[in-house]
Amino acid sequence: MLYGKIVNNFLYGVEMEVENLKELTMFLDKCEKELFDDKSKIIVDYSIENIDLWKTEDLKQRNKKLLKDLSNNANVYSIFIAEKDSEKYNIAYIGQTKSEYARTRLTNHLIKKHDKTGAKLKIVKKLIKSGGRIKISWISIKPMSLRHYVEEELIKKYKDKLLWNQNK
Repeated sequence: MLYGKIVNNFLYGVEMEVENLKELTMFLDKCEKELFDDKSKIIVDYSIENIDLWKTEDLKQRNKKLLKDLSNNANVYSIFIAEKDSEKYNIAYIGQTKSEYARTRLTNHLIKKHDKTGAKLKIVKKLIKSGGRIKISWISIKPMSLRHYVEEELIKKYKDKLLWNQNK
């Protein structure tokens, strides 16, 4: 169980520190292991005729099961990319969302972007049209508020490898 302790009194507040940081670190390690495990990575299917036309409905249909599996089941996710003729997938992006928005958020990143999002669709299209491939993985963090912590710590750890996170 995590407990907080008062570290120092300030003029306008109190600094709090987690006493059992080891437990929190172990939790983060488990999250990272699951996200980066090759068995957890699922390929996004872009194998439609004339990919240059980017037929979003065809892409959604090809990835119907994947998108359904994401629904209400993911709140931290990672995107891995492989360049043309490479079998090595590298981490490109780590993100978080509320579970109920996971399907929409990943669709925005990978298939069809809503104008108001900061999704990476332009980069994805360029990669896929050049012959690259994408895999994703996700986990469900409970309590959901910890998703922010997991995302932030993983971005900090992989900042030199993340190609698509803007606030590295």
